[in-house]
Amino acid sequence: MKNLLRYGILGLLLFLFIGAGMAQKVLRVVSLAPSITTTLQQLDADPIIVGRTSYCPAALNGKPNVTVGNVLETNIEKIIALRPDLVFCMAFTKAETLEKLRKAGIKVKEYQTPKSFEEICEQTLEIGSLCGFESKARLMVDAERKAVATLREEFRNHPPYTAPLSVFFQIGDNPLFPVIEGTYMNQYLSFLGLTNIVTDYKGGGISHEYVVAKQPDIIFLSLMSGLDDAAAAYWKKFENIPAVREGRIVLVDDSMACCPTPVFFRKTLEFIAAYLRKM
Repeated sequence: MKNLLRYGILGLLLFLFIGAGMAQKVLRVVSLAPSITTTLQQLDADPIIVGRTSYCPAALNGKPNVTVGNVLETNIEKIIALRPDLVFCMAFTKAETLEKLRKAGIKVKEYQTPKSFEEICEQTLEIGSLCGFESKARLMVDAERKAVATLREEFRNHPPYTAPLSVFFQIGDNPLFPVIEGTYMNQYLSFLGLTNIVTDYKGGGISHEYVVAKQPDIIFLSLMSGLDDAAAAYWKKFENIPAVREGRIVLVDDSMACCPTPVFFRKTLEFIAAYLRKM
């Protein structure tokens, strides 16, 4: 009888301990970065977000969309009033804002823009761990790593093209901004055996003459900053560019391509791979 009582007490204590641990995972989060908000949504963690920027995706399941500013200018008083346990941000959030939040006793986690798919995955795992969604993050990252590795292997061993292809990937206009080496977006190209025409980038954008001189085989156009068919129409004036001559100007959905999450990286890579297979 004593043993039964002892085990009963131990079981109750264990239940209470586990329950307390689960309760600690229910955080109040403010996200000041669209990519982090998206990552949380893909981890089914949207319910813990109590504040987001006007550039973040809307709340899921009809949850009120509490905005605290944009990615550059935030309402500190509004954030404090939300009583968050944790504020996520990227490097573009002002240092002054972060300092005030920390002085208010709020935990802040700042991330740099990831430079690679692997860094995207590592950030996702940490975000999941901080918010109590570690298992979900691990399952998602493992699945996306496997899918990306499979695509890389396919294009390494059986590329759908017979000669190397050069690419110009435009992500901004006026000035003309390209995808550059040393970024996760450049891996959309390198993972599929494509060559970026932009090398030794010095910043400040590039000229249209630079692109014409490099003669890219494919032009990818991000929809960022309002780029659309008008940008494609502009490039079509340069009929001596192989990409124009062969009709290889492709619009890419920037809501995925320019939003660094493991899921969106894989989906963008699949989109480009599907286009290459049909060439």
